[in-house]
Amino acid sequence: MKKTPVFYRIIALVIVLASVISAFTACTEDKKTDEEKKDLLDISTYAIVRYDSSESSITKKTARLKNAIKDTLGVDLAVQSDWYNPNTPPDPDAKEILIDKTNRKESEEALAKLEGQEGDAYIIDITENKIVIVGTTDGATLRGIFYFIKNYVMTSPKGNGLDVTHGKNIVQPYDSAKSLSIPILDMDIEVVSTVFGVPDKNPSDLLGYPSNISDVHFPSVIELQYQENEENNGILIGAFCIIETALQNPMETLACIMESRDGGKSWDVIARPKETLDTGTGWAGSMAHIYELPAQVGNMPAGTLIYSANSVNYSRASHIGVWISNDCGKTWREISIVARGGGTGLGVWEPVMYYNDADGYLYCFYSDDFNRNYDQRIVYRRSKDGVKWESVVEVCAFENFADRPGMPVITKLGNGEYFLVYEYCIGGGARIYYKKTKDITNWNPEDPGTLIETKVGTKNLQIATAPSCVWTPVGGECGTLFVTGMYQFGGDGKNRILVSTDYGETWDTVENPLPYSGYESFENESLYGYRPIMVLGADPSVIHYVNTTNIKTSGKSQIQYAKLKVHE
Repeated sequence: MKKTPVFYRIIALVIVLASVISAFTACTEDKKTDEEKKDLLDISTYAIVRYDSSESSITKKTARLKNAIKDTLGVDLAVQSDWYNPNTPPDPDAKEILIDKTNRKESEEALAKLEGQEGDAYIIDITENKIVIVGTTDGATLRGIFYFIKNYVMTSPKGNGLDVTHGKNIVQPYDSAKSLSIPILDMDIEVVSTVFGVPDKNPSDLLGYPSNISDVHFPSVIELQYQENEENNGILIGAFCIIETALQNPMETLACIMESRDGGKSWDVIARPKETLDTGTGWAGSMAHIYELPAQVGNMPAGTLIYSANSVNYSRASHIGVWISNDCGKTWREISIVARGGGTGLGVWEPVMYYNDADGYLYCFYSDDFNRNYDQRIVYRRSKDGVKWESVVEVCAFENFADRPGMPVITKLGNGEYFLVYEYCIGGGARIYYKKTKDITNWNPEDPGTLIETKVGTKNLQIATAPSCVWTPVGGECGTLFVTGMYQFGGDGKNRILVSTDYGETWDTVENPLPYSGYESFENESLYGYRPIMVLGADPSVIHYVNTTNIKTSGKSQIQYAKLKVHE
């Protein structure tokens, strides 16, 4: 039968309609959002379970995971430890996000998959009812948590669904080249106060200060954390030195101890430690450092304040003395002399105290001119009681006699390494170097260490001298390491603080919250920025910072205090 034209028109219309429907469907598919295409896991009924004996850093990062899930997905998950009563074991079918080495079999099975990995590594393992994040070390577990937040949580749409398209079995070995996956430093800076301005107060009212003080320097600060009377924890104790030209009597002291009971807003002089063990040496309180013991050492309980400083007559003699206080810095007693030296060019200088919980020793790192084989070297002595000090151990002692390392400051990193920063004077100039070791008693003294530098724009930036350092677990996968010091070379001409989030492998900068003008035509400009100190308080996200800055109207120096708040 012959088909009519009408029939062909109907067939053509059907084909056109089919094409339109197909095109519309394809278009609709193309318009589907990425979120609709993602493999989403409903985690609204999950709980976050962490290893009961985890370090506080793991606990904090677990809280951060909870907050990230809440902020991104809008799901508020409960957090609990893996402890349970043997009479009521956990439900194996419970839906859980397992953090660190929990007692669940899924954590053990995930860890077993890391066997044979070189170095530390972590795994993210997603099963039918468990999400496991665990590493071979605490640091690896922390990196796993950050990786999970960045690649699973932050990519999820608003709602109950977790984006698991990134993979359900991810094994990551440590890769130092990728350790800066967290943005470099989110930080608030508050310049709180001037600790001591010259002459911001009447010197005659400050425990007998002479009236002709013009300059101060070498500040340090601590926040009390280990006091038996908990009401005293949180008090800030500051220390600094006045310069010798203000003194007439060689037995006067350069030392100044101050306190703040309002978070650094105001300060009062509370003590001026004096030399008592060797009164023939000279001025006490030069190049000083203040420290609070975190644990018992000999007869000194936790919370004992230690003030280490030079007593010096620059023409003939110097020694490093140790004073202690058990009343929050109001009174002091000199208990020992760490080391003795001569005068200028033959002395012992710049002590820094450090308690090492790994061996229970109190260490004193200092600069030593007294050994005739070196122009200067860095050494330490250690003590089990703060009174008797063991033999000298070299930290930096370089083959070239003219090389002059000095002014050491030490901090401990999250990976267990000890980080020592120091100035290295070579050929009349100075730059800041560092050394790292896993064994505090072994520094390979011939090793010159590593120069710290970075770029600001296209220019290299280097700090010259008088350094300090501090590490906090906050701010990145590897925490945040700060190094500051006096003057700088290169960059944009601004005072800056060096920052690393990979344990010193690479560096960035933030502007110095307590800047100074180091190149103006003032008589004592060499004191400005000499030596800034940064320390942690009870809250590891808060760094206490003091620096010597200049009063531009007079050219005199002052001590200023600031708080730096580092964000997770």
